[in-house]
Amino acid sequence: MSNVNIVVGLSGVGKSTVLEKATEKSDEEYDVINYGDRMVETAKDRGLVDHRDEMKDLDVETYKDIQKKAAESIVEDSEDGKVIVDTHAAIKSPFGYIPGLPKWTVENLMPDKLVMLTADSEAIFERSQEGGRDREHDSPEDIEEYQEVAREMAATGSVLTGAYLQVIENEEGKADEAAEKLVETLEA
Repeated sequence: MSNVNIVVGLSGVGKSTVLEKATEKSDEEYDVINYGDRMVETAKDRGLVDHRDEMKDLDVETYKDIQKKAAESIVEDSEDGKVIVDTHAAIKSPFGYIPGLPKWTVENLMPDKLVMLTADSEAIFERSQEGGRDREHDSPEDIEEYQEVAREMAATGSVLTGAYLQVIENEEGKADEAAEKLVETLEA
């Protein structure tokens, strides 16, 4: 059994809230690692960037290598305990969708469970329009497509690794229930 589990979801789905509540409710101790943060740390350690915004300027091969090295460092961390990787299954770009868990990443992490948090597209859209947030979502319809693509990419990660795939709906005002379902999934 792996010590790595992956939780994915679009920005605005409530992933951070659900993860925080789940780790509080769980009898197990988990280290939650944000994959994007780990990639930035890896790139900074190599002197390639000073901040997150510069990641988009890296060439494709360098970016792939950073993804691999970040995954390797997470696997090393999992040797000391249970890890939940907080990431995205898909990333929307001006040119199309990019896999957040490409083959080389998900196969390196070899998760036991892969969990996708979803939410109502209207609720995600409203959250994304709140002050100070990234406005990466153009419309509720855009979010529906994005969630569907992310679900397909998460399922592909499950196929590649044999990890269980669970989809959990984070209904508006019911983050505690979503967290309980996440704990049940992780501890099953």
